[in-house]
Amino acid sequence: MKKLGRAFLVLTVGSLLGLALVGSAAGTTAAQSKQVKHLQQPVGALAIDGANVAYDLNNEAQSTATDKVRVWNVRTGRTVTVSGKKTAAAGGVGGAGVYQLAIAGSRVAWLVNEGGNLESTDFLFSSSVTQPKERQVASALRSGDGCGNGGLVGCTGAWLGGLVGSGNTIALNRWTSDATGHIGSAGLYALQGTQTKAIASGTSTLLAVSSDAGREAALHSDLSVTVYSKSGGVLMTLPPGSAKEAALSGKNLVVVSKTRQLQVYDAASGSLKKTIATQGTGLHNLDVQGNTAIYTTGPRVRVVNLSSGKTSAFVALGKHTEILFARIGSAGLAYAVNGVRAQFGKSTLGFVPMARIKAAVG
Repeated sequence: MKKLGRAFLVLTVGSLLGLALVGSAAGTTAAQSKQVKHLQQPVGALAIDGANVAYDLNNEAQSTATDKVRVWNVRTGRTVTVSGKKTAAAGGVGGAGVYQLAIAGSRVAWLVNEGGNLESTDFLFSSSVTQPKERQVASALRSGDGCGNGGLVGCTGAWLGGLVGSGNTIALNRWTSDATGHIGSAGLYALQGTQTKAIASGTSTLLAVSSDAGREAALHSDLSVTVYSKSGGVLMTLPPGSAKEAALSGKNLVVVSKTRQLQVYDAASGSLKKTIATQGTGLHNLDVQGNTAIYTTGPRVRVVNLSSGKTSAFVALGKHTEILFARIGSAGLAYAVNGVRAQFGKSTLGFVPMARIKAAVG
């Protein structure tokens, strides 16, 4: 079978949403100093909750590609591998390998894709951080001539995506499509042990992009946003065309508008509280923790105080470097950059404590 890269799942999500997914996080502990890990493989996914930073390591450029999901506690400095043999083997049989990752407290979950030209399968795995053991929770199979290009059209069957987590909740989407790309059954599910439990149903649940305090925000293909309660009720909605990215934390729902502004909404009423101009080009990785938002523009992570609007380029790397992932939680900011030129195949994983972020933007 033809080996597919991680661009496969980016294209798949693009077919459904037209944009990249982001994850939100929350937590209770804090590290005191900036920390950096220099890794020997590229980072393929990143999530943070409390002092735990979860990340995927892959070497998909190699003929014997493998994936490892690890959790780094920035308070103790300890790193544990939570994935097992099934995840490691996925990269060697075609497909995108690990393509989404979420962490909530001491639980980690990740999505793995295997496949080729005519068939594609998604797997949901989970593990405890304190007692690591990979467990397969769910799978979704689809087939057809279109499966090899990552798009919905020509690929009939089931999908997994929209994996988000924070606090004590990990949630994801499950849906089906036919050969025309029409989405059939769809729903938002919570991970409970080694099973998934329905939270809400319908195509309006696609796709979950952020989680906070048992709530999930879904960003739809028409760029509208719906926030769901832990019982599946609709807490608020934003109309079509409102958002290119969205992130939820506490009282704030923050979105990137079509004009590249940050719009801050009241997460309960849906009323617009503030609009803040962004800086730089190529905005990605919107995330929010309480009153602090982040986004990336090329080699920079920009941090924003949502009350004052003060913005700081908190992490600034070389001009030929792009920060691929950035997430913020109660402990601070985690970011990852993969190597370029002579450093291709390596990566840097960084953490900046919340105290330093608050000192920079208030």
